[in-house]
Amino acid sequence: MMRPATSPWETASHALAVPFVTAALLLGGCGSTVADSTAPTAPAPSTEGLQEHRGEAQGTTYSIKYVSDDRLEDAVFEDILEMVDREVNLWRPDSRINAINAWDRTDSLFGFVDSTQIIGPLWALSEELHELTRGAFDPTVSPLVELWGFGLSEMGKVGEREVDSVMAFVGLLPDRFDMNEEEEDGWYKATWVRKGDPRAALDFNAIAQGYTVDLLMEALRERDILNAMVELGGEVVCRGVNPGGEPWRIAVDRPVEGSGAGDRSFELVVSVRDKAICTSGSYRKFHEVDGRKMSHTIDPGTGYPAHNGLLSATVMAPTAAYADALATAFMVLGAEQTKGFLSLHAHLGLDVLLMSDDGAGGYEVWTSPGFDAVSTRPS
Repeated sequence: MMRPATSPWETASHALAVPFVTAALLLGGCGSTVADSTAPTAPAPSTEGLQEHRGEAQGTTYSIKYVSDDRLEDAVFEDILEMVDREVNLWRPDSRINAINAWDRTDSLFGFVDSTQIIGPLWALSEELHELTRGAFDPTVSPLVELWGFGLSEMGKVGEREVDSVMAFVGLLPDRFDMNEEEEDGWYKATWVRKGDPRAALDFNAIAQGYTVDLLMEALRERDILNAMVELGGEVVCRGVNPGGEPWRIAVDRPVEGSGAGDRSFELVVSVRDKAICTSGSYRKFHEVDGRKMSHTIDPGTGYPAHNGLLSATVMAPTAAYADALATAFMVLGAEQTKGFLSLHAHLGLDVLLMSDDGAGGYEVWTSPGFDAVSTRPS
């Protein structure tokens, strides 16, 4: 999930009040993949020609590795990270998404020029994924995240009455929250947001880091760098091969409560080439209420934390935005519905690892055939 940036950057967003007209036309992830070309059980590859950039962004860390004789300027990546941050970081007061969420008019529209083309594509992807998952992925879930104390707010009293009152303005429906891009002579002109309730709000945290990883990889491709690995907060995309000529090797954590960067155990090591791999899990971030663990993954259909026994979902997909968002959606759906989804949508080219509570203090592992084919157990 994204956190405040260390250096503020004023946005170009501005609110335009106009008469109300009909406008035609994201939950925080919990990454637990370790991106490293020298992951456990892998022979150490050559580091000749390997360039690496590391740093902090979006409240987490990033690592960018690529095979090239020349090292790019850090600004190539820092500018992209800052651009996404100032658009969709909920923990940054001056972000554009906070300006959208603060708009409290239902008789007029909020307008802005989406000069970075971050918000528009994220909205379009979110609409697509919302329909694909039948609502399991929903960027309007933000008020529920706040209600349950997983956002900027502390958790207070939460019961059926409180959940029902918030559910009244949550949902990706045109009469609750809508966004439209206006064009003139075929050219983009402005973006308009309509709210059916002033309390409606967006949260792209379940897709923004994956989308950022895709943008960083695209920056490498534009510079003719075709062998690379980009990781941000556990969301990973790999292209080509590592310096040893082998697929990049990515380790996936066991779903063990309390595991962290300095105390990790790995379930599988995955060979990844020309795909993204992202993980969402419920075992690290939760509240305990009356002895019951309440996951940070909120089910948009019920308004309550997902409670289906699924501890983590790791998704390999063509893009990190898809993998990131679907990992969250699968945490909402649970293991059995996710398996059904994969059967129904085999054309998407997804490979998935699911780890579920076995009811006896441990967990059970399920992998799709494609995932199993590229995975090994760490020694």
